[in-house]
Amino acid sequence: MKEKKHGFRTFLFILLLIFVLIFLYGRFFEPNTILVNEYEIKNKNIPNSFNNFKIAHFSDILYKDNDDLERLKDVREKINDKKVDMVIFSGDLIKKDSNVSQKDIDKITKELSKINAKYGKYYVTGDNDKKNELYDGIMQNSGFTSINNFFDNIYSEQNENILLVGLNTKIDTSILTNIINENKAPYKILVFHESDSFKEIKDYDVNLVLSSNSLNGQVNIPGIKNIFLDKNSNEYYESHYKIKKKDFYISNGIGNDKIDFRLLNNPSINFYILKK
Repeated sequence: MKEKKHGFRTFLFILLLIFVLIFLYGRFFEPNTILVNEYEIKNKNIPNSFNNFKIAHFSDILYKDNDDLERLKDVREKINDKKVDMVIFSGDLIKKDSNVSQKDIDKITKELSKINAKYGKYYVTGDNDKKNELYDGIMQNSGFTSINNFFDNIYSEQNENILLVGLNTKIDTSILTNIINENKAPYKILVFHESDSFKEIKDYDVNLVLSSNSLNGQVNIPGIKNIFLDKNSNEYYESHYKIKKKDFYISNGIGNDKIDFRLLNNPSINFYILKK
């Protein structure tokens, strides 16, 4: 009998130890280990002079304290190491209801300003940014250009172009229709924050779609993941979809939202390399 009790206590101790190790890993290690994802985007519509054009895409910093600043520094270093042509931030810079000081704002601006890109840095607004009056100022003071319900034609040195379009959180498809009709670039990139908005644009003539917000559930375990998915990102949340000849990529994000925890789902930066 004593041996059975001893064996049961040993089992409970091991089980408890496993849970503690998982908690420590998901709370302190994985959220601070930012991965780099590289994707080759092959499409016949890509102009010759844009072959090997490299785009960095990140999102969902969800800044609330100094831990997030350290992650942002890591993001800056990883992007600059890749010597990219263009950078896209698809929203959610500061976590809703976070009390950031002027010192925080200065630090965030300093790190974002140090990110380099040959053809420019662009951003759209996320749901956490909508009521944050600081957001546009921080991004623009950091050298980022807003493409909220707007666009930019990116021209190569050979005078070929691709079209970059951004949509605000409240999707207005009439704006997208007008932009596409007025710009005849052969290759079109569309950016918005909430991934389920893809349902509203899936029939439009765009080639590459970039979004975010889902954080891939933060905890990448079937059955548990769905608990932490955002209501506007619970249909499209995986890293990549191929739908109606469109490449649709969703950023895993950098920060944490509902819980300060990640498991089997590291924060990451996406790098897209256009291939003719």
